[in-house]
Amino acid sequence: MLNIIFIGSSTPLALSTLRALITLNQPIVALFTSDAQPPNAPELFPVHLEHNETLHQLARWHNIPCIHLNAPLKSYCYQIKSFHADLIITCCFSKKIPPSIFTLPALGAVNIHPSLLPKFRGPDPIFWQYKLACKTWGITIHKISSQFDAGAILIQQGCDIPEGINASQLLHLLAQTIPKLLTRGLAQLTAPFQSFKPQNEALASTHPMPTNADYTLTNSASARDTFNFICAYATINTPIKYTVKKRVFWLIKGISYNHVILCETKLNKNMITFPCTDGQISAQYYVD
Repeated sequence: MLNIIFIGSSTPLALSTLRALITLNQPIVALFTSDAQPPNAPELFPVHLEHNETLHQLARWHNIPCIHLNAPLKSYCYQIKSFHADLIITCCFSKKIPPSIFTLPALGAVNIHPSLLPKFRGPDPIFWQYKLACKTWGITIHKISSQFDAGAILIQQGCDIPEGINASQLLHLLAQTIPKLLTRGLAQLTAPFQSFKPQNEALASTHPMPTNADYTLTNSASARDTFNFICAYATINTPIKYTVKKRVFWLIKGISYNHVILCETKLNKNMITFPCTDGQISAQYYVD
């Protein structure tokens, strides 16, 4: 058994990781989270909620010390050191882990990253895998190093992604792969000879946090890939911008796609059908 410090935020991936560690009976000596501090309301006993669960709630339910980060992680170096952890595990923590932290445990630190590294490094790999029409999805557990998402790979697992799901559904799907992957990864970490594989820098790609301009469509992608991007991110609150003949349409829901070539955009009430490189897409929209 390893004494583990877990660092993350309340996403499906991080929650799945913490649940898996608890199920494996791994001693979790502390949780550090970037989540906002919950209201300081008195509780007679912890309340366990399955839906909209947070790392704080899960930690409290299992008597794991929970520290809410309100300063750079390096400020917590002494506190982290005091837990005498064998390993740090991070997941969905967008800040860089400094060497003063990841070198403290005997086994160092590993991160759970939602792409098949070395491709799609960066703070929001899910967005860019959709935007750039990634064909091979998966999860990577890798060593944390001084360069963001560039440490040697411990283990990877591919994942088949169905068409037409939203980004939240995708995260829950990827989260289902974590328990088995983490079990195998921890076994490899504690084996007499660890099998880390350096990342191939020639194949690496790094992407920033997306901006508003990145939520814009072009006609250069395939119908299937464009449809999946719309389904993943388009909502009434986060519409995808599509412009044709200087008119802007805000897409809020993907309806369908096919491979029938379309020469021009068609409108029918609140639905737009527009051409792509190999077919056409229909989506709900609104205009300014």
